Amino acid sequence: MKAKKPISFNFKFFVSLIVAFFLLSNFASENQATVASTSVEKIYPRNYFRSPLNIPLYLSGTFAEMRPNHLHSGIDIKTNSVEGLPVFAVADGYVSRVRIQAVGFGNSIYVTHPNGFVSVYAHLQKYNPAIAKFAKNLQYENQSFELDTLLGASIIPVKMGEIIAYSGNSGGSGGPHLHFEIRDEKTEEPINPLLFGFELADKVAPIIQAIHVYPLNENSAINQQKQKIRFATAGNKINYTVNNNQIIEAWGNIGIGIECIDYQSNSSNQNGVYSIELKRNGERIYFSKMERFNFKDTKAINSHCDYKEKNNTGRWVQKSFVDAGNPLTIYRDLQDRGRIALEPGDIYNMEYIVTDADGNVTNLKFTINCAANNPYNFNFSSNKPMLDLFPFNIQNTLERANVKFTFKPNTFFDTTFVNYENSKAPFAAFSSIHTIGNKNIALNDFFDITIKPEKAMTDFQKSKAIIFQTYRGAIGGYYDNGVVKGRSKIIGGFYIVADSIAPSIKPVNIANGIHLKGSSIICRISDNLSGIKSYNAYIDDQWVLLNYDQKSATLKYYLDEKCPKGKHVFRIVVIDQKDNKNQYLATFYN
Repeated sequence: MKAKKPISFNFKFFVSLIVAFFLLSNFASENQATVASTSVEKIYPRNYFRSPLNIPLYLSGTFAEMRPNHLHSGIDIKTNSVEGLPVFAVADGYVSRVRIQAVGFGNSIYVTHPNGFVSVYAHLQKYNPAIAKFAKNLQYENQSFELDTLLGASIIPVKMGEIIAYSGNSGGSGGPHLHFEIRDEKTEEPINPLLFGFELADKVAPIIQAIHVYPLNENSAINQQKQKIRFATAGNKINYTVNNNQIIEAWGNIGIGIECIDYQSNSSNQNGVYSIELKRNGERIYFSKMERFNFKDTKAINSHCDYKEKNNTGRWVQKSFVDAGNPLTIYRDLQDRGRIALEPGDIYNMEYIVTDADGNVTNLKFTINCAANNPYNFNFSSNKPMLDLFPFNIQNTLERANVKFTFKPNTFFDTTFVNYENSKAPFAAFSSIHTIGNKNIALNDFFDITIKPEKAMTDFQKSKAIIFQTYRGAIGGYYDNGVVKGRSKIIGGFYIVADSIAPSIKPVNIANGIHLKGSSIICRISDNLSGIKSYNAYIDDQWVLLNYDQKSATLKYYLDEKCPKGKHVFRIVVIDQKDNKNQYLATFYN
């Protein structure tokens, strides 16, 4: 027989791990108490608001369902794949905000009501004539397409059932629909609109697709494996079991996550569920409810879900164990933040209860046995890389040759081990690539980056310097006293480049000397690195309003009173974030 190799043990790594476990466990009781205190049952008026549309409400998106990097703040109402449906004020009130964006909500309206709530209507095609005139006057006054203005109660009052706009596909919308919200006027928190009594055709219970069981420390295992395992489900769409009634064998500290979706009657859209409850031997150890949340916490979706799973497989898995730095207030009745500590002889009968906002219920039952013996000894390989330990609730700094990363408190959702690598500079870069962490580490906020150039830069190049991120492209930045500074909300690899190329302008239906046919002038714009900062158009040197659709990168000027019949000079000027400028000029007749 071959002699057994001695266990290799890295003392420094071991101490770091113990510190991490101490920090996490020390925070647990405080965080659990905080979460419990924010869970207050509220009663919402169910007969106060009418529907915002005069068609049956079929949803392509539900409140607080999981979206990339944010929780969905309203419901998405299907408009039969068309634009232009009348949108009605859901109750008496006044227009308190008008906002126009190239991305995000596009054209949106906020209406404040006397009962302390605000209704929000987004991705609109256009406003009613009064609101449209008000918005256009402000756009010309500010010489800006983008608009965000607050209004007093006396400026544009509205009555229940009054047409305030028409449905559309503006902003970041992926197709024609109406995004509709109800917010708390005082806190500005979005609230689930389906709690206000809007009628839906929904007799379909949520569907549970699978569960994921996670080993949560170095001494844990699932079915003799030191890694997460996914277990598919089987059942009759109301009562589920783990496939083939499989008993799950585990050891140590574990957590559980769930894949589940919801359908509405007569609709094929997969939507999010309303509440998830996890019980152990009949006792609740985890509960989440999508009733309301704070916008400042919306990125915590990346803590609520299995962020790594989403990145690698596209699956949305809602964890039933809460990270120590997760600020969401959707949780209640947590025991050990949903974590399960197994002891020899433990047999746990587990049950998930999942509901939708209309009260349809599904459950899943399964069994977890504690393994008879620990399948893994507590040991570490000497081949493990040395990592920096970043407690989530303090400021953390990682500094290496020519680079510095600074994370303010609560940038991470939990105490995290982070690695650093340096690699060769790409062509035309002024620094090597500084890589911190990996794409599977979720962040709750921006962090600061400082990089020192490793190649000489001229004064011109310094004025155009930005930081480039290997996953997402340019993240901005500026040269200051020998270094380039910037911010990012995603960790990865970073290096310095210079953006000296002006934006591109491509005329679509305009050319020098053309006799223009139609009611608009259209151009497309783009930028290769830092992104568009501003765009302005002029007719005979007088500023005119351009409507910008970022999805198609299209600028459109609708011929108005600024352009009477005759000969005119059209000029468009586009500037990027590093002040590179391009201009297009054409004489035309209309």
